Amino acid sequence: MRKKLALWKRRFISKGGRITLIRSTLASMPTYLMSLLRMPRVIKLRLEKIQMDFLWGGGALEKRPHLVKWVVVCTHKKMCGLGIRNLSILNRALLCKWSWHFAVERDSYWKLIISMKYGVERGGWSTHGAREGHGVGLWKEISKEGLLLLNNVSFSVGDGKRVRFWKDIWCGNTPLCEAFPSLFDLAGSKDAWVADYWDPMGEEGGWTPHFLRPFNDWEVEEVERFLSSIQGKRLDADVEDRMLWKETKNEIFTIKSLYKSLVHSCAVSFPCNIIWSPHVPTKVSFFGWEVSWEKVLTQDQLKRRGWILANRCCLCCVEEEMINHILVHCSKAEFCGILCFLLLGLIGFCRLQ
Repeated sequence: MRKKLALWKRRFISKGGRITLIRSTLASMPTYLMSLLRMPRVIKLRLEKIQMDFLWGGGALEKRPHLVKWVVVCTHKKMCGLGIRNLSILNRALLCKWSWHFAVERDSYWKLIISMKYGVERGGWSTHGAREGHGVGLWKEISKEGLLLLNNVSFSVGDGKRVRFWKDIWCGNTPLCEAFPSLFDLAGSKDAWVADYWDPMGEEGGWTPHFLRPFNDWEVEEVERFLSSIQGKRLDADVEDRMLWKETKNEIFTIKSLYKSLVHSCAVSFPCNIIWSPHVPTKVSFFGWEVSWEKVLTQDQLKRRGWILANRCCLCCVEEEMINHILVHCSKAEFCGILCFLLLGLIGFCRLQ
């Protein structure tokens, strides 16, 4: 990466070109190794330092400030970032991919070996924890990210033998233990499978959940809501239960969807469609992005960073040089803007509009 993002190249490439080059460099990284091994923190910080120096400036020969936090830079453009991939989150998403394959693949040879070595949890969606001292490093790191998978999946019930009645998401958008906590406290078996509470007798079958005691009068309404929520569900003995990924429309796991759900999101409303317009050069859009964050190196920003100077606008020499003043409120800047519009013929066009 250091060769591809050599500092001398930065002198001849605009900020927009630097973003493109950083993305292409990340795309050419050996992601297969990242899907098997957790990236050491020292290596991650070193790679991020190379990217930051290439984008903002820095290194051994020059010291330039990194104007925006790298966490923000790595968010999506729609969420006020630059869309550069975060290596830690990408590493976690790639590791989680194997947990998905283990859950949905039935006859894979590699899954058989892993199952024999570590054992399988009830339901068969994951393995037991890898706790041995030697020879477990590879799957141990993969299984750590299994919670990311389980927190974003639901289940399509077939025969009901691999889905837990109370604790898995199979009826609605939340587990029944969270939707009906008072009834869950009364459940006869809190780890029961869906098939345990299904009675196939009769024309359509029916549900027979077991509770520890009869219900009180004030609990009847809650019980009615509970029964109505599961009433429309039916089991089919000829169909297996399936795991569904909630972050995609086709309910199949993708690394992109998991990465998007993990990446930091900004709560501030951001005008991404205006700043990152396809009709505007990328270097101009980048400047607009810096302006929106108020991170252009005006004199007031330099004083905050320890520079000793007299803060005066270089155009009007009256007010302090701040980003809002130099771009909007300065009378000389306003005159220059009107002059540019006149030269480009945009004043008459705006009046016609």
